Amino acid sequence: MSGWTANAFTRVCRVKVDFGDDIGNTKQIEATGFWVGEGETVHFITNRHNLDPTLKEGPETSLELRTVSIELREWKQHSMRPETRFFHVSNLERALRVHRTADVAALINPQFTEPTDGFPRLGFPASLIAPPAFFHKIMPMDVASFIGFPGKTGRPWYDELWKLPIARTVNIASWPQEPFSNRSIPTSDVTLVAGLSFAGSSGSPLLFHEKGIHLTSDSAVQITGHIPPMIIGIMSGHWWGDEDQSNSMFFHSGLSYFTRSPTMLGLLDLT
Repeated sequence: MSGWTANAFTRVCRVKVDFGDDIGNTKQIEATGFWVGEGETVHFITNRHNLDPTLKEGPETSLELRTVSIELREWKQHSMRPETRFFHVSNLERALRVHRTADVAALINPQFTEPTDGFPRLGFPASLIAPPAFFHKIMPMDVASFIGFPGKTGRPWYDELWKLPIARTVNIASWPQEPFSNRSIPTSDVTLVAGLSFAGSSGSPLLFHEKGIHLTSDSAVQITGHIPPMIIGIMSGHWWGDEDQSNSMFFHSGLSYFTRSPTMLGLLDLT
């Protein structure tokens, strides 16, 4: 078992973002994000590159963040409904925090331009975000999953009726105790996973599967204890293989990378 329940799906949602400049150029994207917190204090986490155009377009871009809309789901009598609506964030300038070097951003207790009655913000408990010490319990080849909304505009891969995300399983591919460093990945504090991430998945929470494990030698383990499921990061991108995009068979390396959870804790002032 993974240690996660189906409720994890209801904590993950789509986000629509509009960029623009003073001469009429515009760009719209759809991506994934998730809620963290409980009660009246619930924060929204996504990738920095979903909200900061300079990360993808370069520092000289004229595009600026204009609007952010987050999809919320209707609930009636504690029952999930298929109806969803996008709500515009009203306090964007005050709520937005972005990490200086890592690909993660947060909207701190975002408010909306209209009431959200019946459309609650359901968050993962903040206690499930893994602190730095947790990465010493993670081993290469351990199992995790990410939950998100892959696909492009007009060609979604997720559930179109219920607007629910899908989960994909990955294995830890780089040494987990230290961040992975490679010049082809421009942002900091990442770990590689063996698994495919595609457009729309950016911003998906990376959910570590629970396990019982105790290191007994350099290469062997025996199952003795319990390590709980935790959120260990946010899916940030795929790592391309062959630079020749016409060679589609090898263009994707089969590897993706996530930004590690301690950066999220820093943005949320939980460190």
